[in-house]
Amino acid sequence: MKKFIDKLRKPNLAELSLCPLPTPLMVPEGQRVLVFAPHPDDEVLGCGGTLALLQQAGCEVRVVVVTDGGGAGFISDPDTTTKRKAESTEALSLLGISAPQFLDQPDGQFVSNKHLVVEVTNLIVSTRPDWLFIPSPLDYHRDHVSISEFLLGCIWKSGYSPRIFLYEIWCPLPITRVVNISTVISLKKAALACYRIPQNHRDYQLANLSLAAFRGLLVQGAEAPVFAEGFVELEIAQSGGRLHQTLLNLRLQLESLLGSS
Repeated sequence: MKKFIDKLRKPNLAELSLCPLPTPLMVPEGQRVLVFAPHPDDEVLGCGGTLALLQQAGCEVRVVVVTDGGGAGFISDPDTTTKRKAESTEALSLLGISAPQFLDQPDGQFVSNKHLVVEVTNLIVSTRPDWLFIPSPLDYHRDHVSISEFLLGCIWKSGYSPRIFLYEIWCPLPITRVVNISTVISLKKAALACYRIPQNHRDYQLANLSLAAFRGLLVQGAEAPVFAEGFVELEIAQSGGRLHQTLLNLRLQLESLLGSS
């Protein structure tokens, strides 16, 4: 019996495709796009190039930053919140996008509450986005994980069914969609440079552009050099909720291995 059960559990690796690649994500025209960023800079790090392309295609792009950007443990300037908000506004303006809305939740200590659920749910309903970008539940940053789970709950509560894309920040994803951002990579680079405060801590620009170059390897038929951004699209009509939960479960299982407290 044990051999029979083990045989059922063993994956049939022969059924795998030789080398499946993420599907190119074509930028639409005139769509409503809503982006939720945990902190000021995450929107540019995760999907800045794609947002620039969407803006150029006549889409209405709206960015909402969930936390106040006041810390994350390495910044002690009392004016950090004001400065990081200004950096976010400056960066988005270079992409042709209006200043973001800030929900002013505590940076590094995000916790959902009833008032915030109502506010964000109503925001989704009133915006009626065709595309919605949220952070990944597999991310290393605790805020990113918590906010991803919180946002998915608000989406369910809204009763609205946009296309939902998880974007990469601190942890690469097993992406299912890829966007060629080569024509706007200079805009993304300039936007990243606006975030002077975090850049003083780490070279985020170099790291992020290197990830874009790596993702460019997955764009077929384009002339080098190619830069791209990768996403996981949650297929809500099928198993989007289960996929999000699977990524979240993996993050939770990795917690002890990551050495987090």
